[in-house]
Amino acid sequence: MRKVELDLCPNISGAWELKKFTVTQQGARLHNFREILNGSNRVINAGEYWGLFRNGKIIMSNTPAEINDHWRFIQKAQGKVLIGGLGLGMVLKCLLEKPTITKVTIIELSPDVIKLVASAYTDDPRVNIINASVFDYVPQERYDCAWFDIWDDISGDEYPEMKRLHRKYGRYVGWSDSWLRNQSRKLHYEN
Repeated sequence: MRKVELDLCPNISGAWELKKFTVTQQGARLHNFREILNGSNRVINAGEYWGLFRNGKIIMSNTPAEINDHWRFIQKAQGKVLIGGLGLGMVLKCLLEKPTITKVTIIELSPDVIKLVASAYTDDPRVNIINASVFDYVPQERYDCAWFDIWDDISGDEYPEMKRLHRKYGRYVGWSDSWLRNQSRKLHYEN
């Protein structure tokens, strides 16, 4: 399973908390059993992971399941990249390890998330983090690709927002994708 080590510091800002958490063997087995029953491959191993929590609810982690959700985009991305949502900076870290990445602009709505996470990445001159809504932001340049990961969960209800973002940024990027977009589309049209 893929692993992404993050160089973060536990902290709290507003409703957000950045901290490590542990998945037990039993917890991993239970999670993986539920995922398999649901036809998903979002499996995890027991271990210690980073989590970004809002009001006590985990919003993002660096578990193998989360890494796999982003991996196709990470592998395909090159050149100038636009990202909607900073999260733990996991996608950003992976992109910065690629020599083909020349610039990464991240649009993050929460100043608290920026306060908690950004300092781990802003020493790299290729990184530009902007505090704004990805729905309102107007790019000042073209990007080779874009990634949108601003949703807490996937239920199908977010699919119209995904379509809106892909239409909006279509004239500014070569190609774009969103976190669990295919799953969201499927759930949206099943409901």
